[in-house]
Amino acid sequence: MPEAVPWQPRRDDTAADARSLEQMGRIEPQPVPAPPDEPPPPAPEPAPAPDSVDEAEMLQLSTALAEAGIAPAAEDQAAVRQLAKLDAQTVATVQGWLKKKGKPETSGSSK
Repeated sequence: MPEAVPWQPRRDDTAADARSLEQMGRIEPQPVPAPPDEPPPPAPEPAPAPDSVDEAEMLQLSTALAEAGIAPAAEDQAAVRQLAKLDAQTVATVQGWLKKKGKPETSGSSK
């Protein structure tokens, strides 16, 4: 009698369901849909509108910079925006510093 040919198992993925293929490691885990009775996740809240006081103080700071001869770059605008969020007294102090910088110093004044 001739020698028996070893039998090779059949590797047909087409007849398997996704769960079986997933368990065999042939496909990535499949996403599981949310149950229909579950409400959708809430939408993210919109960013708060800028405070009108902050906007006014930002404009004042930008004007003070221009009067001091400082042309702020685009990345400096973020710093001006953060400064404008500070209290009014601090913003006024920064504006005072800028006004002093914009005025030429007199050579005859000494303390």
